[in-house]
Amino acid sequence: MNCADARLLVVDDDPLVRRCLCRVLRRQGFERIDQAEDGAEAFSRFLERPYDVVITDWKMPRATGLDLLHLIRSNGERHLTPVLVLTAEDTAEHELEARWGGANGFFAKPHAVLSLAVEVKRLLQAAPAGPGHTDCTPGGHVSQPPSHAASSAAHRPR
Repeated sequence: MNCADARLLVVDDDPLVRRCLCRVLRRQGFERIDQAEDGAEAFSRFLERPYDVVITDWKMPRATGLDLLHLIRSNGERHLTPVLVLTAEDTAEHELEARWGGANGFFAKPHAVLSLAVEVKRLLQAAPAGPGHTDCTPGGHVSQPPSHAASSAAHRPR
């Protein structure tokens, strides 16, 4: 699978944030991006079709990103779908809660938007998607993701 074939779901109650995230992801080669404005709408879309990665805001009306994460993790068929959580509240407690809930990554808005695209590519490369690996760079070269320590530091700007 290449980036153009990966299906992403971007969830945020702020339409400007959704547009920004989608713009950055499209510039990184992702073309199949669906959007939802809260966790309830997102889970409905999730049940309709499989996604390769779900990117969700934490605080939203009706159903939060953590609610969505718990619903995805309790879904028998696609419970291993990678989920990345975004929040404006960048605290260690929030990160621990998201990771204990099963999040594959935790990012502080707005600083980590580019790190987010790198993490989506890393998750797609690691996914057992058949023979070969995910080709997410122009010209067909797979870029090396940052080490875990460097990746973590990029997610939590100080």
